[in-house]
Formats: sequence, structure tokens, C-alpha cells
Amino acid sequence: MPADPVVTDVDVTKRRLADQLGASWLAPEEALRAEVDVLVPAALGGVFTPDSIPLLRCAAIAGPANNQLDEPATAGLLHRRQILWAPDFVVSAGGVIHATAVELHHETTDRATARVLGIGDTLAEILRYAARTGVTPAAAASDLARQRIQRAADGPRIAPTPPSDRSAAGHGHR
Repeated sequence: MPADPVVTDVDVTKRRLADQLGASWLAPEEALRAEVDVLVPAALGGVFTPDSIPLLRCAAIAGPANNQLDEPATAGLLHRRQILWAPDFVVSAGGVIHATAVELHHETTDRATARVLGIGDTLAEILRYAARTGVTPAAAASDLARQRIQRAADGPRIAPTPPSDRSAAGHGHR
């Protein structure tokens, strides 16, 4: 079934684009009350608060806006309302992942793109973990991040080659 997008923007000139795309237009102050499947907040942080959560009429929230929650505890309010929240720091990680891969690690664009496409797998893992353990997706993302960091810290270490072995390996004295 095709999506029936509903859009808004503080720039009312964007309404023309919405019309061209066949999307319904809402005034920004109506957006949180829209009856939609997925709410996609973009470019506005701190929008989800104890006051705004009761207004929501969506099944899920997934968008690129940073710091969507006014405070971490607000994730619990969404959870209690059974609104699935895809953590913004996961959903919007693509730019950082791609830039780091290409600029710092000198990976190919194809390899960097593959890493970005892995965000979907990471999000799926987070949501499965949250469902299995009964925690919010925010808590699941934090738990899994801690586990990944710990595994990296505990990972295989290559012991230095003792000096006596260096000569046997052709690295000794001349």
C-alpha cells in the first residue's frame, strides 16, 4: 500500500513542493497531532516533552532531528504510550559514519556507503533487543553500544614479539 505523506515546514513556500509531490500539508503547530503511522521530525530538537507526548497520534517516530527528546526520561513516556521511537542518534548517524569512513579512514565511497546501509541492521538489532528485554529503544541502544565498546576493548590483542624471537624471525642484529 503506497504511503500518503503528510508534511509541514516553517517555510510556507515549501507547500508548493508538497503539492507537487501529492502530499497533504499541515501547519507546523498541527504536526504533532496528525494521525500518521510514522512521525519524522527533522531539524528540530527537544520537540518531545511530557507536554507534547499526550498529543501524539502516531505509531512510531523515526527522523533525523538531533536531540528529539527534551530529556532521556521522555523515552519512557513514549514507551508507555506504545509509540516506537527509533533513537535519533542511530537514525541520523549516516553523515558521521560516511565522513569518518572516507575522510579519516580513507575508505572507498562504496565501503562507506555499505557502512551507512548497516544502520538499518543496527536499528533492527536495537528494536529486537528492546522488545526482548522490555526496555525502551533508547536504553537498548545504550546497552548495545556499551556491549560493542566492551567487546572492542576486550578484543584480540597481539602480544609484542619478545626480543629473542625477533632475531629468529629475521628482525635481529646485523
